[in-house]
Amino acid sequence: MQLSHSPHEDGIWGVAWGRGGRLVTGSVDNAVKIWNTDGGLEPVHTFHGHELGVISVATDLTGRYAVSSSLDSRIKIWNMDDKTHVKTIEGEPVEVWTVACDPHGPHVATGTHAGNVHVYNSESGERVQVLETKGKFIMSLAYSQQGNYLASGAENGAIHVFDTTTGRLVSTLSGHAMSVRSLSFSPDGRFLVSASDDKRVHMYDVHHGSQIAALAGHASWVLSVAWSPAGGSTSNVGAGAVDHIASGSSDKRVKVWDIRAKQCLHTLDHHQDQVWGVAYNEAGTRLATVADDKSLRVFSCQ
Repeated sequence: MQLSHSPHEDGIWGVAWGRGGRLVTGSVDNAVKIWNTDGGLEPVHTFHGHELGVISVATDLTGRYAVSSSLDSRIKIWNMDDKTHVKTIEGEPVEVWTVACDPHGPHVATGTHAGNVHVYNSESGERVQVLETKGKFIMSLAYSQQGNYLASGAENGAIHVFDTTTGRLVSTLSGHAMSVRSLSFSPDGRFLVSASDDKRVHMYDVHHGSQIAALAGHASWVLSVAWSPAGGSTSNVGAGAVDHIASGSSDKRVKVWDIRAKQCLHTLDHHQDQVWGVAYNEAGTRLATVADDKSLRVFSCQ
């Protein structure tokens, strides 16, 4: 395990991996930080520019750009190679929450308080699509790795899955009784896992629109979830097989689950406050976790 005790001055709400072992974190201290994880956990650069806390961070497919969303209702795009600010996308008040990057196009999506998903062209900054759920505050978003699906999770527990090409609503997934805080697709895009304030992690068959598993074990809100990509070992923490997921909760714990067996494999209790983010690297060999205790932790999955 690699550890940086206090990389930020306040709680860390967002974490995402870029290519080449780079890691991105976003904090309530308004900052976005870049880390090098090769041979340790080394701070590379701090981006400033947000006027309020950073809610979430994401990276594009090239691994060159980081995207952040903030309570200041702005989306910012950063170049991690030359460490520059590329663009700011201005959202309407309370209309920018979690951000997600299209893995196969120049698009950035964000959820809104009105229950819509706004999709922006990351090059021009123009809003190019509005996906309507006719529901509540959108608190989570996730693209499938193939880029054909975009899922949103709402304050009332509803999950909507859209076809990104047509904007058509593919399915509405039910089962959660409270806010859906985080979403993650399986590597093949067939399945979706969700984290909710009802203390559960659900798994859905996207094509059939059905719930196929409910994982219980956290003692409080589940704030984050990530599906491991292929690779890694099946005998250690966060094992990198495609049937493993990780979840973080306000109970201060991270759990690693075996999806096939529908059971918890590991419980990690290293954090001292609620865990806002969990993320596997591209190879599935490392698991990064961030929390309100201001700490960033990276676990080896080999």
